Amino acid sequence: MVKRIGINGTIGFIAAYLLYKNIYVSIFAMLVFVLYGVLEKKDFIKNRKERTRAKFLDFLMCLEPLLKTHGTFCGAFSEAVIDYKRFHGKDELSIYLDSAANDFKMNMPTVEILGKMADKLDIEDAYIFAGSMAVCESTGGKAVEITEKTTEILVGKTRLLCEINTLLSGKVFEQKIITAMPFAMLCILSVSARSYLAPMYTTAAGRIVMTAAGVLFLFQWYIGRKITDIKV
Repeated sequence: MVKRIGINGTIGFIAAYLLYKNIYVSIFAMLVFVLYGVLEKKDFIKNRKERTRAKFLDFLMCLEPLLKTHGTFCGAFSEAVIDYKRFHGKDELSIYLDSAANDFKMNMPTVEILGKMADKLDIEDAYIFAGSMAVCESTGGKAVEITEKTTEILVGKTRLLCEINTLLSGKVFEQKIITAMPFAMLCILSVSARSYLAPMYTTAAGRIVMTAAGVLFLFQWYIGRKITDIKV
């Protein structure tokens, strides 16, 4: 996250300098971009949840075969936690899994344990799993079949998301290029044709035009980001 904030600040400084050729305005823009990066945690939270979701799916894959060999859901869950940590070590997810396994040892209700774990993880897949197990317990269904079906659904969702990200990756790159091109042209003109751009930086009308251009650039970036922000 610190790296992303630093990149945002650098981009803000360069963009403002190309538009105004004023060091003070550039520093102000850099601070605004840094502040935006600090306050706008959406991407950071989204990436963290994506990593947690992928690891949670790995845990379900560890749990599924163990349910067929263990007599109780509690025993299979505890064994799956051990298998998960063999692959991923002790990470953020393993802390919540260990907490759930300890709750099972204290004979807490399965629905309550899984619901509490889902609240801590705060990912849709965990809520789906907890909900499916709640239905299983209330209707007398088989935990093995429910877990297999839930895992199958989540794997299908993951594959669909990967396909969408693959299709969008080219468009995202194009959007970044389109956003950067005006600033690249300004940079080239600033070096090769300073006298041509001089009125833009020395007259009130020129500064108004540059400000309007900056607003348009920001609007174009925002719209492009919204178009490529697809949720599954």
